[in-house]
Amino acid sequence: MSARFAIILAAVTVLALAACESGPRLAATSAPVTVEGDTSAAFQPITDIPIPEGARLDSGRSLVLGGQDNWTGRLVFSVGESSADAFARYHQEMPRFGWRLITSVQAESSVLAFSQGERIATIQIEGRTLSGATVAITMSPRHADNGDSVQVSPLGE
Repeated sequence: MSARFAIILAAVTVLALAACESGPRLAATSAPVTVEGDTSAAFQPITDIPIPEGARLDSGRSLVLGGQDNWTGRLVFSVGESSADAFARYHQEMPRFGWRLITSVQAESSVLAFSQGERIATIQIEGRTLSGATVAITMSPRHADNGDSVQVSPLGE
């Protein structure tokens, strides 16, 4: 468990240092994510998704490989807005970043799925007990359809 934490911490540190060297990389509607437990660090290697002002990164649950607009992994952060407001933000803002909505379900645990080129973004939003929400964004390459899909027929056929 501590080896995983060390790897995540090293990755966050490298990405944060890279962001400091070249200036802000987030789009105008995104804000740096504060790393929980460290009041001086800012995490901002991501340029292709909106990040709300004041978002706090959960480094124990996040793993980002790559950066800017070519990353894969999971980004988990808490926001001060309600889960309904966070859902509305991502529903409206992701298309402004070039993402196409595939599907969305707004409920106690809301999910949105978007595509952009050869990438898929899945966003899960859950309300926190006292206030705010937790946002988990999973970014992955689109699965290549090689024609080997399995056909399922109704029972009895």
